[in-house]
Amino acid sequence: MKTLVLLSILIAVSSAKIVGRCELVDIIKHSKLTKFSQYTVDDWVCLAYHESKYNTMEVGRDRRDGKLWASMYGIFQISSKWWCDDNRTPDARNGCGMKCTDFLGDYLEPDIECAAKIVSKEGMEAWSSWVENCKGKWISYFSYFCF
Repeated sequence: MKTLVLLSILIAVSSAKIVGRCELVDIIKHSKLTKFSQYTVDDWVCLAYHESKYNTMEVGRDRRDGKLWASMYGIFQISSKWWCDDNRTPDARNGCGMKCTDFLGDYLEPDIECAAKIVSKEGMEAWSSWVENCKGKWISYFSYFCF
């Protein structure tokens, strides 16, 4: 039994992908996220850093009153309460019309598509970590030496 648990952990860790900072800069530069002129590539990279440390397989949990309120998925930590379906979150809205597992893995297009929907409706203020760590701060170093 211990071997099975250890093997499961090793498989989960080996499938995690940490995107390089400059790789993420390049992906965002060539994505629809640049159409939001009020936000820079640095805003997006800062957000990804503070949400997931660039981990495409990150799953976070938000517990309130001891109960699971929502889970957050992927590099931008997209919430199952408002934006995706994980078949577990009570009263979920699924504003992006996607499965939460679509945000896990190396292919970032679903994350980008949903993040664009979120920003078009709520701005980057939808992420408290962006407000606390990136908004109005000097964040140019996130793309420094990447261009």
